[in-house]
Amino acid sequence: MPFFGLGRREARVFEAVVKLKKATANEISRESLVPYNKVYEVLYSLERKGLIRVIPGKRRNYFVASDPEKLEHFVKERIKELEKSLKEIARLKKLYRLGEVEPVVIARGRENFYKLLKEMPEAKKKILTVKYTVEYRPEWERGHREVLKKGGVVKELVRCSRETEAGIKRWLKVHKEIKCIPNQGVAISVRDDKVVLISLIKSNASVLIRDKAFAKLMGLLLENYYDHAKKPEI
Repeated sequence: MPFFGLGRREARVFEAVVKLKKATANEISRESLVPYNKVYEVLYSLERKGLIRVIPGKRRNYFVASDPEKLEHFVKERIKELEKSLKEIARLKKLYRLGEVEPVVIARGRENFYKLLKEMPEAKKKILTVKYTVEYRPEWERGHREVLKKGGVVKELVRCSRETEAGIKRWLKVHKEIKCIPNQGVAISVRDDKVVLISLIKSNASVLIRDKAFAKLMGLLLENYYDHAKKPEI
């Protein structure tokens, strides 16, 4: 029978002592199935917790259980300690959330680009992108549709070529705010004027920038270019 705050062996030994009323370590070992070479360690641990008493004998010691109310008191004290621990964990979690995150993170490799992308917060009002490969992913489509559903802004500048034509057609089914930009190997994503992800395709490097001033400026530059750009001829 498990008791909160007691180890498995402690619980088995305590229950055995309660059943046996008064017993030797050997008897308790047989009843609890705790090895004899371990039972003394468990018994004296229970004694320190006030759950059993030791009665010295001429040749051996006997062990008796304390009133089960002491076990109840012991468990309640452990619950109080647990509640304090949970409050402390909640405090630490709050500090962690409020803690500073790195404003600039640089990574190399395609795999790390996708990891940085996952670190970006979900856009709520605005998505501005510059696309080189015009890659399509279902989760990206969902993100775009969520912003559009809320009346937000989605604008994309893409490399318009035969190589990207299929991708452009796929994205035009999601939204029509797609225009062309000459692009020799850069991908950019700006979300809600808060965070920017830039990928240098040919250099195989990416940088995530969490800076509102920079994000807002990048957003203004992209929107200004978008306003004068041409739509793809597809």
